[in-house]
Amino acid sequence: MKHLFALPCLLPLAAIGQSLVTTAPQDRTVLLEDFTGIHCGYCPEGHAVAAALEAAHPGRVSTVGVHAGVFASPNAGEPDFRTPEGTALDAYYNIQGYPAGVIARHQFANGYEQGRGAWEGGVNTILDLPSPVNLGVESAYDAGTQQLTVHVQLYYTGDSPGGDDRIGVLLTENHITGWQTDYGPSGNHPAYDHLHVMRDYLTDIWGESVTTTTGGTWVDRTYTYTVPAAWNVDNCDVVAFVGEYQSDVYQARTIPANGGTTLVIGDLTHDPAPFRGGVNGTANDFTLTMTNALNADEDYVITLVTESAPASWSTGLTVNGTDHPGTATVSVADAASAEIVAHITPDAAPGIGNYLLTIASVSTPNAPLLQQDLHVISGVHDLIVTNPQAEPWEPLYVAAMQLSNEAYYASTSRERFTRFGEAGALTDVLNVYVNASWTFPSLLDDEVAVLTTFMDDGGNLMIAGQDIGWDQSGADGAYGTPATQAFYTGYLLADFVADGSTANNPVNFVDDDAVFGTVPNSTVANVFSGNTYPDEITPIAPAVPILKYGTTAKVGGLRAQTADHKVVYFGVGPEQMSNADVGKLMIGLSHDWFYGIVSVDELDGLTSALGRAYPVPADTRLTIPVQGLATDATLEVTDAMGRVVSRTAVGRNATRIDIDTQALGNGLYTYRLIARNERGSACTFVVAH
Repeated sequence: MKHLFALPCLLPLAAIGQSLVTTAPQDRTVLLEDFTGIHCGYCPEGHAVAAALEAAHPGRVSTVGVHAGVFASPNAGEPDFRTPEGTALDAYYNIQGYPAGVIARHQFANGYEQGRGAWEGGVNTILDLPSPVNLGVESAYDAGTQQLTVHVQLYYTGDSPGGDDRIGVLLTENHITGWQTDYGPSGNHPAYDHLHVMRDYLTDIWGESVTTTTGGTWVDRTYTYTVPAAWNVDNCDVVAFVGEYQSDVYQARTIPANGGTTLVIGDLTHDPAPFRGGVNGTANDFTLTMTNALNADEDYVITLVTESAPASWSTGLTVNGTDHPGTATVSVADAASAEIVAHITPDAAPGIGNYLLTIASVSTPNAPLLQQDLHVISGVHDLIVTNPQAEPWEPLYVAAMQLSNEAYYASTSRERFTRFGEAGALTDVLNVYVNASWTFPSLLDDEVAVLTTFMDDGGNLMIAGQDIGWDQSGADGAYGTPATQAFYTGYLLADFVADGSTANNPVNFVDDDAVFGTVPNSTVANVFSGNTYPDEITPIAPAVPILKYGTTAKVGGLRAQTADHKVVYFGVGPEQMSNADVGKLMIGLSHDWFYGIVSVDELDGLTSALGRAYPVPADTRLTIPVQGLATDATLEVTDAMGRVVSRTAVGRNATRIDIDTQALGNGLYTYRLIARNERGSACTFVVAH
């Protein structure tokens, strides 16, 4: 059923001078071979990790579900996804645990096989590498003969390091319904939606040889395959890849089997700063340049899509100097360029705006979109950061913020938090809450680098989850690195003692602790299908214990205040509390302590620095005397609806604050000072013009 031809048979594309690849070096892409099985209870977590990686890196991660090994063996009436090729790959890589990932067939320091907790870091490592070759693919399907034709095109932008390259082509199928064992909270699935199921190879598993791999070389190959009638070709994808023999894959592409293509519709020069901090009323202008690469005049549809953002924020597009509300259709001459500016303007509503700019060809709508993600954070003081696979518990953190009457919070993923931090866009953020839950790796090097800077600058951190400590212990199978281990002891101020068990029950909050002493005790719920490991830790001074297990001396939580910041660390997650209100208090009291509002004396310290505002009512200006302010702070003004209308930086040596009230409507307003570890009482004034 497999056939190889030396020349392409899909001639129309080549005949008009269009290309499946560019001649400029492409970014590296990743082939993720997920060794899985329908009776592997942890495999749905692997599927979720792979899906998150695909979403985080659109078009750059090609996932192949390789069903092999003991967990792939079906019972009567269950689907059999095993293949000879999958069995051969499983044996070659000597897979020991499932799910296992082989990432770009790269041999890492600990081997080819990577546990699901290492996929995120491994994929990011590969994506940062250069590639000597570009890869393009197109497919056509004849329903009458059931013949699939796949055309693969390579262009070498440089010499291949090894020189023994191979082209691999395989077929996967999505949306196959069948049994899946699941140790997660949702339990087993009799009708699981299986994705990326490897069906067959059109080449050998190690690919077909490429004889010339030097810079400037073009390679064209065409493969044909008869698709079995039992498969739904409209749910099938072609995955093509190129790399060294039994070694590193440089490029991988996934396209629909029925009419898919990587036709290059243009070149897009991305904005170099896609993550930014925003300011109320100020537009963030992201600039991109698109060049027509279709060798003919073409119409393009340019769209700025809001994926998630405060509803009141505004967006717009400017293309070649002409403004558009959110979508523009523009004509671009052959080889000409269009200058695109995406405008994202936050208002007083705090939040994170996530946007996607896409460019589509009108004449070839099935060609890959040119696209760029754009992100803005504005007015957020309290930021919830969620690890991959911990998303089910994020609503608990949100509920805690709401119970604490925190209006200036937002939630984001670990990766986006890291990118915002690396871009210096966290200047408004005072407190971070890391929802680590039971995930691996619990911490990443680039994440702790951002957290270190954040905390050194006065930011406070709450982090919670079982096995954070074990993950930094150096135990066999743990993912801790020298950087994350140093952060664990140096900033979380903890020494790991032991991996806990169900015996660490109940949780007993230390009664004489000034912050958490009044929290009711709770039992630890079985939320991870019997995998209950509340960490046992020893606080490192100045940290003090805030939670113990039962009547023992085993410590499971701590808090500390240093010269720069406050930290709260729980070795058992709030999601594990049988009493959900206890879980919310773990988060909410951390919030309150960060702001100093657990103690009335701390709260009064900020407010007492403000004198009586004048004139009242205000017309064009309100003046507030300041005396004895001990720290830099921000004065926030909100309207009667609770919306922030202005923010003013106030230095610790300030003697007065002037607020321009000319643009404010008549009515009642509230102001208060906010600092890193304090939040002042609210004061009111009236505007009357």
